[in-house]
Amino acid sequence: MTGEGDASKHDEAWAMEILDQLNRGTQEAHEHRDALAAAVDEMAYGFTQLGLKPWTMEPKSPAREDMKAPDVVLGDRAEPAATILRYESVVNILSAADQLRGFAVLLRAEASLMGAVSVARGIFEACLWATAVIDPTITTDERLQRALTRRLARLSAGIRLKAMLGDGVTDADQVIDNDGHVDDEHGTNRDPAKDIADIEIYAKGRGWPVKKRHRASEITPLSIDWLSENLERRIGIEGYAWTSGSSMAHGEHAADTASWVELSQDLGTAPAWLIRLWSTGAWAGPRLFLATLAGYTGRVSLGREYQRFEKLFWNEEGKS
Repeated sequence: MTGEGDASKHDEAWAMEILDQLNRGTQEAHEHRDALAAAVDEMAYGFTQLGLKPWTMEPKSPAREDMKAPDVVLGDRAEPAATILRYESVVNILSAADQLRGFAVLLRAEASLMGAVSVARGIFEACLWATAVIDPTITTDERLQRALTRRLARLSAGIRLKAMLGDGVTDADQVIDNDGHVDDEHGTNRDPAKDIADIEIYAKGRGWPVKKRHRASEITPLSIDWLSENLERRIGIEGYAWTSGSSMAHGEHAADTASWVELSQDLGTAPAWLIRLWSTGAWAGPRLFLATLAGYTGRVSLGREYQRFEKLFWNEEGKS
C-alpha cells in the first residue's frame, strides 16, 4: 500500500512537472516571439533595400516596357514614366519598412494589442498603395494614371498640413538617393500648387478626365476598399485584414475581439500569439506586394526572407 508520505511525494512530483511544462511552454512561446520579430526585422530591411536600390528586371517584363514609355512633361520639366511609377511605389515601400520595424518592436514588447493591430493595418495599406502603381495586369498608361493620382493626393496632403501647422514646416515627403542626397524632383522643396496644376494640365492633354474631390483631384478612382477587393493577386484574406481584423483599430470591435481587448488590459500584456492573430495585415500586405513586384519585374525579390517570415507568422515551425 502507498503511504501518506508516498502520496505527498507523488503530488509534489506532479506539481513540479506541471510547473516545468508551464516554464517550457513560456520559454518556447518567447523563442517563437523573438524568431518572428527577427523575421519581421529582416523583412523591414529587405523592403528598405527595395526602396533605395534599383530593381532587377527581366527584358520582357512590364517594368522594362515602362522604361520605354515617353517622358511625362510636367510644366517646365520632363520625368521618365518609369521613374514616376517607381517613386510613387517607393514612398509606400519605405513606409511599410518603417512600420514593419515598429511591428517587430511591439511583438517583442507584448505590451499593446491595439498598437500592433493599428501598425499592421498601416503595413497593409502601404503595401496596397505600392502594389497599385506597379500592377502588371494593366497598361503603362493605367499605371501612370494611378501614380499621378497618388502624387496629387500627396501634394494636396502637404498643402493641408502646412495650412494647419503654419509657416516654417518643411516638406516631410523626401526620399534619400544612393549618394545620400535628398531627392527633390517629386514634391520636396517645390511649389505643390504648381505641381498639382502641371499634373492636371498633363492629364487633360492626354485626354484623361480629372475629377475634383473634397481632398484632392484624381485622374483615376482609387481607394483601399476597391484595391483590396480587385487586385489580381489577392487571395481573400486581404479584405479580412482591412475590413475585419484590422478594423479593430477604428473602433469596430466584434464581441470576441472586445473580450480579448479587455483581457489584455487586465493582464497588462498582449501575448505575441494574440497580436499575430489579429494582425493579418502585417502578413497580407507584404505577400501581395512581393507577388506583384515579381510579376512587374519578372524577378522574385526577398524569396527566402518572405518564406521564413510566413512560416513563423502562421506558426508552421517552432524554434528558428
